[in-house]
Amino acid sequence: MSDVGYVMRSPWYCRAREKIDLRSPLAQRPRIQMYDSSDFVDRLLVDPADSSGFGDDDVWTYPVPVTPGPTDDTRLRLATSRLVRTNLRKLYQPLHERFYVVVVEVFCDVPGLPRAGHHDEITVGFRTRRLHTSLTRKGRPARRVAANLVAELAKQQGLGACVPTSNDVRDVWWADAAWRRRFEEDHAADLAEIDCHTDVQQWLVSPKGGGRWRTVCDQTDAVLEGEHEEIIRMTRLPVRERDAECAEDAGPTGPGSRSLWFGVIPTYSGEHWLAPQPGGRPPVIERKLDDHAIYEIECVVEETREGCPPLTWVSAPTEPFRLADPMDPAGTKNRTVTITLPDFRRLAARAAEKQGPGGIRIVTPPDSQMKFNPFGGGMPKSGEGRIGAGAAICTFAVELFFIVAFFLFLMFLPIVVLLFQLWWLLALRFCIPPRVGFSAVADFLATGKVIGGAGWNATLAAELDIALGTDLRDVPVTGGWADELAAAKDPSGAFVFKNDSKMTHALIVSTDPRDASQPTPLPHEVSPSDPLCPVPAPVH
Repeated sequence: MSDVGYVMRSPWYCRAREKIDLRSPLAQRPRIQMYDSSDFVDRLLVDPADSSGFGDDDVWTYPVPVTPGPTDDTRLRLATSRLVRTNLRKLYQPLHERFYVVVVEVFCDVPGLPRAGHHDEITVGFRTRRLHTSLTRKGRPARRVAANLVAELAKQQGLGACVPTSNDVRDVWWADAAWRRRFEEDHAADLAEIDCHTDVQQWLVSPKGGGRWRTVCDQTDAVLEGEHEEIIRMTRLPVRERDAECAEDAGPTGPGSRSLWFGVIPTYSGEHWLAPQPGGRPPVIERKLDDHAIYEIECVVEETREGCPPLTWVSAPTEPFRLADPMDPAGTKNRTVTITLPDFRRLAARAAEKQGPGGIRIVTPPDSQMKFNPFGGGMPKSGEGRIGAGAAICTFAVELFFIVAFFLFLMFLPIVVLLFQLWWLLALRFCIPPRVGFSAVADFLATGKVIGGAGWNATLAAELDIALGTDLRDVPVTGGWADELAAAKDPSGAFVFKNDSKMTHALIVSTDPRDASQPTPLPHEVSPSDPLCPVPAPVH
């Protein structure tokens, strides 16, 4: 057992990159590093300073309604909301091709803060803390403050006047000191009526399995027998490869004297817990990690002692962050998933063969079979269905399920778009058809002409269908997107597209595959030369 304590600081390369002194308060936080591929641990071991830089997508945003300009004929015409950025960090999911680690450097807590590389008796881990904010007076003052906060942010970011819908002060109260002071002065009356309190909570693990969030030092909520706070172990980083030769030459005072540790940050968990509710209401099931709470990470150095409780030292918290939900659009755009539709020719050939045991096996429990006539014309009416005996087992080819599901998607997409007038849904997809007719239709609309008006013909109507992903050529039916758009009316009864060539043009150009932005590699953080090397190592 050593007779010294320990302190933790930002990694040496972050301090060198930002020119921060070891004793500066800015150097006290462990750092969160981001990577854009699943081989991030390999990259980290080669050079911990080689991480991806954070950008505009890596902060929390709030949608605010906007009114598109009537003269705009770009995809912005379809957007009825815009995003307002805050300063709060956002961490994405692994399915978004984003991965995160927390890195910290350990020093001995004695004058001069010598590096702790020779201390092998310690272990380092990290714990996640949740910041839970409660409002003792909700209602109009809280809603007004939240709305005004987002409105101020929107104004600063050039979005103009808007009517925010956010009603949660906990999610937007982030601003820097100068901005926040001015806002407090402008809205002092409403703020005086709000009692806002933030608790720091810890995740306790039960010996019986599961866990719960508990407010730290809450005397009314004792830690139960066997419960302990979850600590995720961190791993010590070796000397980076480009400094290996330098480390041998420098000896015990070189890069090998560092005690640099990393841990993988979990951004998703399948665990749930029973959250107590105020007023004696029954508890509700909530996720351990969700996209509403704000989190911080603290690193913990632990030194075991024989026969005694371990000694622990805790770092300052990391910057606060929130977690993106799996369907976050800024995250899903980072990963492409390609699905090839079943080949009808191959399936027809397979129909001539004996079926194998594979596929989707559906077991219908007793008295659980839904019986109805799908051939009666239209949807079955109320009371026409019956519950049958069931207890059957059917195996369907996976391709059969997918064909029917995709058919239903193609059928209901236009219905949903037209019924609810969600025109921006069409801007979230594009098709690359056998022949591209975007230019012909776009050029026609760019001259100020409208669908169904002078010069509009069957060829342009067919190209419009193709542009919107519905190829109706050789289909013996009348109608199509041109007819539906020409007849579309808003709730006031005014035509949406019939007399508005710019709106139609915006719809077409938003689905043009040639306009799709190509992914660009994330910038890399600068990897500085190690100041402990007698001769600066070359940068590869």
